Amino acid sequence: MPEDLRKIRERKGMSINQLASRSGIPLARLIQYEKGAEEIPYTELSRLAKSLYVEEWDINPRSTPPPRKEQPTRPSKPKKPPQKEKKPRPKSPPAREAQITHILKLAARFDIDREALETEIGKPLEELTQKEARFWNNHFNERIIKEKPPKHPIDRKRSYLPEGVDGFELAYLQEQQDANATLHFTLFDGQAFEGTVIGFSPYQIIIREPGGDEITLNKLALAYYRKAGGEA
Repeated sequence: MPEDLRKIRERKGMSINQLASRSGIPLARLIQYEKGAEEIPYTELSRLAKSLYVEEWDINPRSTPPPRKEQPTRPSKPKKPPQKEKKPRPKSPPAREAQITHILKLAARFDIDREALETEIGKPLEELTQKEARFWNNHFNERIIKEKPPKHPIDRKRSYLPEGVDGFELAYLQEQQDANATLHFTLFDGQAFEGTVIGFSPYQIIIREPGGDEITLNKLALAYYRKAGGEA
């Protein structure tokens, strides 16, 4: 059975350029013969058979067009996952009453009243958010550190806050400590202690008993204290 020119040439191990040189047939024409674009005329069929060492009838006059090479399909780009919608940041809740009270106390250190404070802030204090209240608290705390305004004198005889040592108690304890006076302390559970004050804080009073032992008394546990032999 006749074979296509290209198959015979490849089976013989011959390049198309070599075949063109041996047969004297132009390279461009041989390419058209092997593609099946043109039929090989008898005169050139004889020359090709001699060059390939085959018989003329062994060569198919019109070659079968070679199959088209399928181009590799490009991998599709992976789809980007849909972006999640950014949730809006939650709004800051209204300022707590304790925050507003604290801002007023700090502003008072600079003789700023409520009306002047609201003018500086630009809105009524009741309209502040917790975030804004924290900002103004920090603002006045920083001013206090930098400017160190004088504290207003305290003329109370009771603690304004449970955890605070007010001016009256501060002065009294300091006076007794300076005088090395002996104080008598009575606790709510009935225990009694006596000694001189060697230190104190908003929560505790430290005394030294006559024997030299130091005792720390929790102020919340004290019923009262007084000078030894005096009034509470």
